[in-house]
Amino acid sequence: MKTLVRIMWIPVVITVLYTGWVFWQRHSSETQPRPERVERDPLAKYGKDLKILQFYTAQPEIAAGQKALLCYGVVNATAVRLEPPVESVWPSVSRCFEVKPAKTTRYTLKAEGAGQATAEESLEIVVKK
Repeated sequence: MKTLVRIMWIPVVITVLYTGWVFWQRHSSETQPRPERVERDPLAKYGKDLKILQFYTAQPEIAAGQKALLCYGVVNATAVRLEPPVESVWPSVSRCFEVKPAKTTRYTLKAEGAGQATAEESLEIVVKK
């Protein structure tokens, strides 16, 4: 009987320690200052100017029959065109799609903004035979 009483104290002590730890954690998280949340427009740093943020491919050289990922991003654009046209494109901060050129191809991204603003970038995907 004495052994049983001695063993029963172990879960009681563990429970008391755990409960104390939980209350301490709650108190410590409430007393720490929370950082202020600042809402910002992610595009504000570019102003109102038309800009091509990115136009790239991860695979500048591919074997015949393979696909390559073509990615672009524009800001303050009203229209976007890709030449040669292989996929529908539209103004987007970040967009990627697959292309499967049959031969070495130079892709040109043209963006139009408010007024007469235009921007253009090109890249080439080399197809090895």
